[in-house]
Amino acid sequence: MGFIHLKEIDSTNIYLLNNADRFENEEMTIAVSDYQTAGRGMGTNTWESEPNKNLLFSILIHPTWIEPQMQYIVSMAHALALHDVLSAYAEDITIKWPNDIYWKERKISGTRIDGNIKAGKMSDMVIGTGININQSEFHGTAPNPVSLTQITGKTYDCQAILNDIISRFEHYLAVAKAEWTTNKNCNSILQEYHEKLFRKDGIHRYEDADGQFDAELAEVLPNGIMRLKRTDGTISEYEFKEVKFCLGNINENK
Repeated sequence: MGFIHLKEIDSTNIYLLNNADRFENEEMTIAVSDYQTAGRGMGTNTWESEPNKNLLFSILIHPTWIEPQMQYIVSMAHALALHDVLSAYAEDITIKWPNDIYWKERKISGTRIDGNIKAGKMSDMVIGTGININQSEFHGTAPNPVSLTQITGKTYDCQAILNDIISRFEHYLAVAKAEWTTNKNCNSILQEYHEKLFRKDGIHRYEDADGQFDAELAEVLPNGIMRLKRTDGTISEYEFKEVKFCLGNINENK
């Protein structure tokens, strides 16, 4: 395992993607930075973080065992690792589809995943994560950020939290690889992911291109598609960015 510490970088994801060939012999490479000038969320989202306050890191792996269309399984494994570690510090931690981590209805962590495909197979995958740890105030445009220190009133050792996340990710990744290479499924990962999902129970408000509607979360498929069961019984399927969660009084702009 390789570990790279960067005081300042535009994006740890960009750094690892651009240097993936240098680390091809490492099963896992972690790049962590004190500050990112162009931290990226999914799509066009950005990530606000004060220097030396939070965890900003990316993980480079080479999951050649998984087909490109099923790479969301790796995202599930990573989200479960984040959930496990953060749940040791605060209650009410959930995974908001596809891979955000929420405390109640506020976002404590976001993840962006980039990948390289060669000859129809997964070659490299970079999982970039920002976790709000010790930041006490937020001034950006994100509508609902929260940090661990805001939740608990305590300050934390970011490196210790990162070490725990890597350990849990290695565990879930090994489980996923064993299941997929043996049975072409990841049922245990999928089951745990569903158990820890944000709004896994009950009827909630969502919004798609046709407007707002009420539905319950039916399931998330292994390829990452979310299926919602509307109140009239119909099932709607969504890929990322095709549907929004309506968060009560918090106007989400994702």
